[in-house]
Amino acid sequence: MSTELKVGAVVLVAVVVGAVFILRMDDTANLFGASTGVYRVQVRFDSIAGLGIDAPVRLAGVLVGRVEAIALTENGRALVTLRIDDEVMLREDARASVASLGLLGEKYLELTAGSPGAPVVADGGEILPGAAVSVDQMVAVMNQIAADAADISNSFSNVFGSEAGETRMAAILDNMEQLTADLGAIARSNRDNIAATTTNVEELTASLAETLPLLIDEYRNLAREANELVSGNEDRLAGTIDEVREVVATVGRSADQLEQIMEKINSGDGTAAQLINTSDTIDKLNSSLDTVDDSLAAFDSFFNRAGQTQFSFALRSEWYGDDEATKNYFGFRIGLGANNDRAFILELVNDNIGLPIVSTLVTETLDPSGVVTAVDIERITTRDDAFKFSALLAARLNDLQFRGGLMESEAGVGIDLFTFSDRLRFSLDGWDFGRNPDPHIKLFAQFDVWDRVFITAGGDDLLSSDFRQFFVGGGFKFR
Repeated sequence: MSTELKVGAVVLVAVVVGAVFILRMDDTANLFGASTGVYRVQVRFDSIAGLGIDAPVRLAGVLVGRVEAIALTENGRALVTLRIDDEVMLREDARASVASLGLLGEKYLELTAGSPGAPVVADGGEILPGAAVSVDQMVAVMNQIAADAADISNSFSNVFGSEAGETRMAAILDNMEQLTADLGAIARSNRDNIAATTTNVEELTASLAETLPLLIDEYRNLAREANELVSGNEDRLAGTIDEVREVVATVGRSADQLEQIMEKINSGDGTAAQLINTSDTIDKLNSSLDTVDDSLAAFDSFFNRAGQTQFSFALRSEWYGDDEATKNYFGFRIGLGANNDRAFILELVNDNIGLPIVSTLVTETLDPSGVVTAVDIERITTRDDAFKFSALLAARLNDLQFRGGLMESEAGVGIDLFTFSDRLRFSLDGWDFGRNPDPHIKLFAQFDVWDRVFITAGGDDLLSSDFRQFFVGGGFKFR
């Protein structure tokens, strides 16, 4: 064989091999050696525009099979049969979507393997189609976006393109510049106040973080005691209401019986009829009937007032920083009148602070002959930390409420000022006016954070320079 013939044969073989490589570029793994086994899976699509037989099938971008056949079903859908390498396991919740390599590239099927716990698809099984986006849809959406952008541009041109629009824009920019300058000046002038406010908030947060667990425990104890108190008196309240109902029923039956007796006497003859029909007897009977009517009216007024009565409970705890102790209140308020402008207030006070009690201890030192050689005077201050009781009558006039009665087991009075739709209250209390040297004066404010939750702060025993201290606290109220 000549050299030219050998060179031609080698070139022909190289061209054939190169052509095979080009045509089977996506399947070079099976180009040499035997191909692996396959199994078939079917997918039903509404549209497979651009997808042809022998199109690649990829999983996570890796070639795992080919499109073997495409058929049209009776309901107008495309039934696509896929040839998948048996090394690839698809689950029953796998999806197949038509995709393309680039904007104008060839069409192929992109698979998702499905959930690891789902059953494996058998040979001849079927998986569900995924969402597909065609190039035509993308072009239509982009055309719509471009049209909207053109409309927006025309609107901006109409608004700001004229001389009047430029004037308005300049005015807006000037206003924004002035507003920025004003805000900067306000921030600079109030920098110290803002820093002080931030510091106060941090201190209050730290204090609440320490005291809230104690307050919550106190509230739980007070709530448990209140529940026990109410539960223990339910039978008594029910019994009282039943007794009142029986009294009203008895009075009604008595009135009916009196009316029947009067009808019998008026229709009869004899001594009884003459006795009843005389003017004196009739006057006495009329007076008796008026008394019965007055009694019934009194009962009716009682039930009307009872229907207008409002009951409320309040749990409050105050933390005194100097003594590192709390003062707890459980209050019960009975509001009277159509507007509840009169009330009767009962409070049980768990006083862990106590009233200061000052006593003087005098110690004398004697020599052997009985002569006093030294006198030691010691001032001892103790506190009466015990449960106290308050019982007050209250009357409200516009935004002011006046209270008086027994306050923390001593005679006392108080005044309240309500503002901010009754959410903020300022109170001044005074009691134990016979205490030496100064009476007990307390000034505080209470703010309703929510409908049932409030916070409070103030000063206690303000007239005493030795025992004056301030407190913060909070509580709950129920109606």
